[in-house]
Amino acid sequence: MTTPPPSAADPELKTGDTAFDAYAEAMSEEGTPLLGHLVLYSIFDGKVTRDDLVRWFTELDLDEALLPPPVRHVDAFERVTGPDGVRVTYPLDDPSATGPASKRGRRRGRNELLKTATLMVRPVRRDGGQIVRHVVREIRDEERTSLEYDTRIAICTFDRDNSENSPEGAGALTIEEDRSAIAKLPEAEQTTVRQMLTDINEAFRHRCTYLTSDKLRSVVRRYVEHLSAIRVRPTGGVYFVHRQHADVLGSLRELVGRFGEGSHLVRVPLPDQEEMREMIIMAFTTKAKDELDELARDIAAAQRSGKADEARKLYERFTALQEATNEHSDLLSTSLDDTRAALQLVKVQLGGLLATATDEG
Repeated sequence: MTTPPPSAADPELKTGDTAFDAYAEAMSEEGTPLLGHLVLYSIFDGKVTRDDLVRWFTELDLDEALLPPPVRHVDAFERVTGPDGVRVTYPLDDPSATGPASKRGRRRGRNELLKTATLMVRPVRRDGGQIVRHVVREIRDEERTSLEYDTRIAICTFDRDNSENSPEGAGALTIEEDRSAIAKLPEAEQTTVRQMLTDINEAFRHRCTYLTSDKLRSVVRRYVEHLSAIRVRPTGGVYFVHRQHADVLGSLRELVGRFGEGSHLVRVPLPDQEEMREMIIMAFTTKAKDELDELARDIAAAQRSGKADEARKLYERFTALQEATNEHSDLLSTSLDDTRAALQLVKVQLGGLLATATDEG
């Protein structure tokens, strides 16, 4: 079967809670001293095309420079047939019981080890015209001993569209069953194999048409960070954004609400109080220290290796951090002296690397 390309996690905050609504309403009243907002978001799979996103960015007056690039068919193929793509595991005595729970509660003889089959995709070759991968079948027992391996149940081929006016990464998926190999399997397994091939086909079409939740999540994260956000939680997912960006956050909230059921962005107003300032300042200085430590290590590594060509990229990282420190110092009305002192030490270290680069030049 051939498929042409189609045309065209964070905890939820219950905003319906009466106490929270009252708090948010009070903080939004004119004249209320507001430091900024904590921003949380959760995004789930929906049916959002890039054209939808472009239209919504325009309607909401969002910066179109932060739109994701067009979806590439080759990326969809790589993801669907890659290590994290479509894969099916099932017990041999019940091929319809797929998934991780399929091994639990299976009945077997006293000394008998449960045997499971796994259908997976393996790379074969790639060139300027095609990417070829095989669907293989592996049988193992509970001790992870490989007992049997079928090298080709089906062939998945991505034919690149190299015509002059085709978009970058364009192409089509073709799935060819190895009928003789499949015919040797029990009838129940044949059904499971063909369902997997259908799943690959449908997953490819879906990824060629719609932006995944991961892609939409990265769009929101990139936009929030573009607003000079400070990551409040070390693992990410909760950001502080200064009050000057309140209107943009409102547009982002509307945007995420259009992604589909379950997706939402929440803005928690933070009062301009000393305790709130201390929390945000601590979050920024902790993040800045981590970045400066990493930058110092990378500068030292560049000096040891003699890679003077890395100096420009390291200098850009230093400049970005210095600008962020100056900006947040102004917005939070604080000196951030410790961070500035650390910046000065890294600046001296970077100066030595730049001097080396100049001498070599």
